[in-house]
Amino acid sequence: MLGGRDVRKLILTDMNERRKKIRRNVDDPTRIYASEASQCTRFSYYDRVNPINSNSVELFHFFLTHGFRHSFENIESEYKTDNLTLVLTADIILEKELVVRLQVTDSLPDSPRPYDLLYLNACLYALDKQEGILIYVRGDGQSSEFLVAKSGKMFEELIRRARVLSTLLREKRVPIVEPSESCMTCKYYERCYMIERKETSFSIEGLFGKSKDT
Repeated sequence: MLGGRDVRKLILTDMNERRKKIRRNVDDPTRIYASEASQCTRFSYYDRVNPINSNSVELFHFFLTHGFRHSFENIESEYKTDNLTLVLTADIILEKELVVRLQVTDSLPDSPRPYDLLYLNACLYALDKQEGILIYVRGDGQSSEFLVAKSGKMFEELIRRARVLSTLLREKRVPIVEPSESCMTCKYYERCYMIERKETSFSIEGLFGKSKDT
């Protein structure tokens, strides 16, 4: 506190407002971003319709990733199909052939994360390229790279997800829950999983017919 003011809260409020200005226009439901279609549909829906401010960890990660990416080329492209426009951005194109997608991460994965694969594959279609490189970078500079080949099935899946999100936004219908490990750290967790915490006498010992006194 400083002079009766919660400085931390003021900083987070300001950072959230700056994040909103950086983010793209999300008023048009026929214009879907590949990042929205590749992640949890319910998360993308809430982020457009009824967003919750991000906490300090999410905000610092967002600004770190934003600053890191925008030091490169950032080739924005669009892929139009029927009444839907898929919008995406490639970070770098190497030798006019390889599309590069950079991801800032806390830990280096052993294999590419599904939503990153979907996103990079969409870049290959929008930019008419055959291969891409997905690079995960830690804060200490350590990195891991994965070569990704163009996949028609993955692109069809992303377009399907984009159409579903577009339809639900137009109809103002909340998407179904998509359970995954990422739910545990999601800011919309309580909107998907309503849990009432109660004290209970349940114990592991009792489950197996044992008592704490034996």
